[in-house]
Amino acid sequence: NTTFFFYNLIPTASSIAPPAPTQNPCPSGYVSWYKNCYKLVEEPKTWEAAQVACEQEGGNLASIDMSYDQAFVAGAILQGKADAWIGLRRKDDSSSYKWTDGWPVFFTHWGPGEPSNHKAEGCVSMHADRIFHGTWNDTDCNSAKAYICKTSSGRSYSAFRSIHIP
Repeated sequence: NTTFFFYNLIPTASSIAPPAPTQNPCPSGYVSWYKNCYKLVEEPKTWEAAQVACEQEGGNLASIDMSYDQAFVAGAILQGKADAWIGLRRKDDSSSYKWTDGWPVFFTHWGPGEPSNHKAEGCVSMHADRIFHGTWNDTDCNSAKAYICKTSSGRSYSAFRSIHIP
C-alpha cells in the first residue's frame, strides 16, 4: 500500500514586496568596490595631469590598500587594456613612496626588479600585459598613460596639490 503526497509547487503571490534596487553610490562611469569608486580613464596623461583630472572629479589617482583591492583594480578596472597610473609616487630624493590620498604605504605589488628607483622614475603605474598583469612599475612621471581614479566616502583629499616636476 503506497501513499502519495502532492504539494502545490506553483508559486503564489507573496505579500512581501521585493527589495528596492540598490543605487550605485558612485559617480557615473565609476565602479563600486566596498566603500570606494574606481574608474579607468583611457585618455593618456602625465602622472601629474592625471592626478589633477582625478581631483577635479573629487578623488585622487587610485591608492591600493590591500591585496583584495589590488586584485579588484587589476581585474575589474584595468582589464588588461593599457598600463595605467596609480596614486603612488616616490618622495623627493628618496626611495620611499607616498599615496596621493595620504594613506600609509603598507601594501605593494611591485613587478620583478621593481622599484628600480632610477632618478627619472618617480611615479608608479600598473602593468596591463599578460605576463606582468597588475604588477607595479616606477616610471617616468612625464610619460603619458591611462590612469585609474578613485573616490572614497569621507577620505578624499590631496597630498600633492603643489607638485613641481623639474
